[in-house]
Amino acid sequence: MNNNEQRFLLKNGLIVDGTGGSPFHGNLLVSKNTIEEVSIKALNVEAQTMDCSGLVIAPGFIDMHSHMDWILPAANKRPDLLAPFTTQGVTTFFGGNCGFGIAGFRKNNRFNSLLELRTRGLYSLKWHSMAQYFDHLNKQGITHNLVNLAGLGSTRTSIRGFDPSPLSREEMKEMLYLLEEAMDQGARGVSLGLQYEPDVFATREELKKVAELVKRKNKILTVHLKAYLSVSGNYSLRPFGTPHNLRAIAEMISLARETEVKLQISHLYFTGARTCRTFERAMKMIDEAVKEGIDVKFDIVSYNCGQSVLNVIMPEWFLAGLPQIINNKKALLRLRVELTIMLKLIGASLEDIQIACANHPELNAFNGWHMNDIARHRHMSDFENLIDIILKTAGKAFILMHGHIETDQIRAMMKHSACLFATDATIIPEGTQNPGVYGGFPRFLKLSREYKDIALQEAVYKMTGAAAERFNVPKRGTLKKNNAADITVFDWNTVRELNSPEHPELLPDGIKAVFVNGRHVLREGKADQSIYAGTIL
Repeated sequence: MNNNEQRFLLKNGLIVDGTGGSPFHGNLLVSKNTIEEVSIKALNVEAQTMDCSGLVIAPGFIDMHSHMDWILPAANKRPDLLAPFTTQGVTTFFGGNCGFGIAGFRKNNRFNSLLELRTRGLYSLKWHSMAQYFDHLNKQGITHNLVNLAGLGSTRTSIRGFDPSPLSREEMKEMLYLLEEAMDQGARGVSLGLQYEPDVFATREELKKVAELVKRKNKILTVHLKAYLSVSGNYSLRPFGTPHNLRAIAEMISLARETEVKLQISHLYFTGARTCRTFERAMKMIDEAVKEGIDVKFDIVSYNCGQSVLNVIMPEWFLAGLPQIINNKKALLRLRVELTIMLKLIGASLEDIQIACANHPELNAFNGWHMNDIARHRHMSDFENLIDIILKTAGKAFILMHGHIETDQIRAMMKHSACLFATDATIIPEGTQNPGVYGGFPRFLKLSREYKDIALQEAVYKMTGAAAERFNVPKRGTLKKNNAADITVFDWNTVRELNSPEHPELLPDGIKAVFVNGRHVLREGKADQSIYAGTIL
């Protein structure tokens, strides 16, 4: 490779540098894997050149809430699973969210089968520590950069499975040791998944000890809240009480106040028409916490649907009794009553749940179907159908939950100073994909352009520089001399998602070029799946 081939000049573009500062017309020179120069003046150099007239030159988009750390080990076999993120401008994933850490396990644990549920059958777990996981990726090669978290749920699972009883003193000691080891080996913090087994069973004291550890390591604590519904099975059903989603936010703010940990509230949703009415109160709670000096921010997605597993709608007491509780008629009657009341009170229904991938040979034919349609086809009641699918899939069927939030609320949160942008989208090997896989960031840009709620530079900042700042990742997220050459070039006038609920797999429009560590991985909307330019950050 000669010197000319190692340099790439992006000229005559509108440079939006990821700091939130005003855009300016200029030129950017890439040398190998770094930015050699950013200038308003012409750069007369020998280099491969792309004329960016009429285009925006921005930092590569950072998906700061992702689960793609579980897909990256399959990158050498299935690069097609990573390509959709490249086509929407993503250069870096922040993985390990929602308690689902991919490393930090007890060595030779007996619960590997539970942990491997998230590998989607693409590979087997051949590591237990974060260092081993990173070493595996470095040897294999990866397509995107990765910042990773340790997950409380996975670490806890490796010690005692989904057992709902409180941890013993020795188990607590071991869990904290494994989380600390993962952070010492490069994890940027710890994530909680308080709607999922086993984190849903964690006591306040357990969470406090984890938060204190994260604070001591000067890292970040991210949290999938215990409730995103105004009425949730994870709390007692009390008429006229504090909405459960607000209670969940208050609990985490209280934890941050007590421990002074840096807190990131993950994918702030308002599920159901009645939950949406709590929006203003939730924003006020966060504003007051920030004003108090608590270090709390939140991230959002650009679509009104989210991705999860079917057990996410089940109350804590039901999850604690699985799998035996499935055969308990009294428990099923209680569950039917509670779910009926809960869905009515939040203004949602099982129609809002779409099976993305059932992960079961008998049920995979219903991938892409909504729960009510499946029930009708199987000549079952909605509840009978739900319980049968949970029984057959252990509640791990991948789902899309629609009606998560209203567009007006997405727009309002986009303007909030504590808000960052993400996709929370994981691609699955088969089934119906989360639309965020293909259009998450282009949709943020389109909303910014069409509604003019925030300026171009602020939208870019929230998906680049702000994420790097939040997770303390140096030399990423901004276009500065000597920074890493992660770059996305797009047309501000046309960039948008093209997919829809009927066709979630359609690629976006307006993303013209993507560079990962100086490698040109996307040209005119087409990703080069043969380039493994990513690195562990």
